[in-house]
Amino acid sequence: MAEDLGRFNRITTFDFPGHGQSDLPPAAWAVDDFAGLTLELMAALGIDRASVLGHSFGGRVAIKLAAAHPDKVDRLVLVDSAGVPPPQTARRRLKRFASRFANTIGRLGRPGRAVRRKIVARIASPDYKAAGPLRDTFLAVVREDLRPMMPEIKAPTLLLWGESDEDTTLADAHAMEKLIPGARLLVIKNAGHFSYLDQYGRFRLAVMPFLND
Repeated sequence: MAEDLGRFNRITTFDFPGHGQSDLPPAAWAVDDFAGLTLELMAALGIDRASVLGHSFGGRVAIKLAAAHPDKVDRLVLVDSAGVPPPQTARRRLKRFASRFANTIGRLGRPGRAVRRKIVARIASPDYKAAGPLRDTFLAVVREDLRPMMPEIKAPTLLLWGESDEDTTLADAHAMEKLIPGARLLVIKNAGHFSYLDQYGRFRLAVMPFLND
């Protein structure tokens, strides 16, 4: 994708700490830390202002960057972006209570830690289980509700969403469309959370004119 888009634009991509080939962050990072690193990278590369494209977790960072530093973001593309917390259903409230109970009992020595591990194994999401050494960072990131920041975004914004996205649902997309001033939503049919891979041709047809307008 970067090579294709790079035929018409200067493209810069990088791995966040703990992702790809980058080292782990020195501590548990929040979204602010990833946004700060992005600003440092832009400064180091002499990029004063850029169009920013973010998918899923990258969308969180892009939202924070565009809202807190509007002078640095020319255009914003959010693809199946995270940033809107899931609704608090009875099941989620029960899991949150179980998590707090597990953390409490885990402080009671070895037997308590064994019980905690069993509870976590039952209630933890697949993303949390797969996070490994990034679990504390994962928790810090997913707990932040970015909706209050969205009205502060000044950059023209394009929202691209897979119609069948089950990770960041269309309800999230519609919430962002309402909160981000002037945002335009394009739903990509026959696509899920990785809509840019599922339907790259349609993704490209939407992104290229937007970036080069």
